[in-house]
Amino acid sequence: MKKKLLALCTVLCLFLALVFPVFAAEQEQPFDAQKIPYSTMMSDGAGLLTPVEAEKLNARAWQLTREYRCAVYMVTVPSLGGMGVEEAADYLLQEYHLGYGSDQSCVLLLLSTEYRDYDILAHGYGNTAFTDYGKEKMAERFLDEFGADDWYGGFTEYLNCCEEYLALAREGKPFDVGSDRSPFMGLAIGILVPLLVAFTVCSIFKAQMKTAKMQQAAQEYIDGQGLVLTVQNDRFLHTTRSKRYIEPAKSSGGTSVNSSGSSHSSGRF
Repeated sequence: MKKKLLALCTVLCLFLALVFPVFAAEQEQPFDAQKIPYSTMMSDGAGLLTPVEAEKLNARAWQLTREYRCAVYMVTVPSLGGMGVEEAADYLLQEYHLGYGSDQSCVLLLLSTEYRDYDILAHGYGNTAFTDYGKEKMAERFLDEFGADDWYGGFTEYLNCCEEYLALAREGKPFDVGSDRSPFMGLAIGILVPLLVAFTVCSIFKAQMKTAKMQQAAQEYIDGQGLVLTVQNDRFLHTTRSKRYIEPAKSSGGTSVNSSGSSHSSGRF
C-alpha cells in the first residue's frame, strides 16, 4: 500500500512540474517589440528638444513600455489644426493605432505650442494605472518646467511619474485619491494644531495678567463706609447648543472613460 501511495505522489509531482511552467508561460507573454517600434515613443514635431535629448527620452519611455506592457508616449506639435487638445489626442491614438496589445494600453502626453495646450491621455490598462486624480497630480509635477520652457526637464518628470504609477499599479495599488496622504501626517496635525491653539490662548491670557498685583490685605478694597464694589458685571453661565454633522462630499476616485475608451486630463502650461 505504501509503495502505491509513493508511486502516486511521484506521478503527481511530475505532472505538476510539467503543468506549472505552462501556466506561467500563458500568464507572462514575451514582449513583442514589433508592435511598439523603438523610435515612436518620442515624437517632437514642434522641435522643442535637441536630438540627444529626444533620444534619451525615447529610450527611457521604450524601456518603461517593455517592463510594464503599457506604451508611454510623448508628442509635441506646433498646432492642433483647429481640434481641441483631447480630441487631437484621441485622433492620434486611433489614426496611428497607438498602444500595446489588443486593448491599446498606453499613456500619452501631448503638447501643442500654439496656445500652450497639454493633454494626458490614458487607454486600456493605462486607465487603471493613471486615474483621474493621478493624472491631475502628474500635471502638477511637470507644469512648472513646461511653463519655464524647460522641455527636457518637464518630460523627464513625466517619465518619473509614469514609472511610479505603473509600479504601484503592478502591485495592485494604483495612485488615486488618498494615495499621497500619510496617516502619520494626519495624526500629527490632529495633535499639534490643538496644542498650538491652546498655547496661543494661554499666552494671551498670561500677557493680560501682567498688570495685576497681589494685595497684602483686604482693606485696600474697603473704605470707611463698608464694602465698595469697583466693578459690576453680569456673567453668562451656560447655554444649550445642538449640533448636526454634515458629511463633506468625497471624491470616489477611479477613472472616467469616454466613449472611445480613453480618459483625459488637460489644460495649459
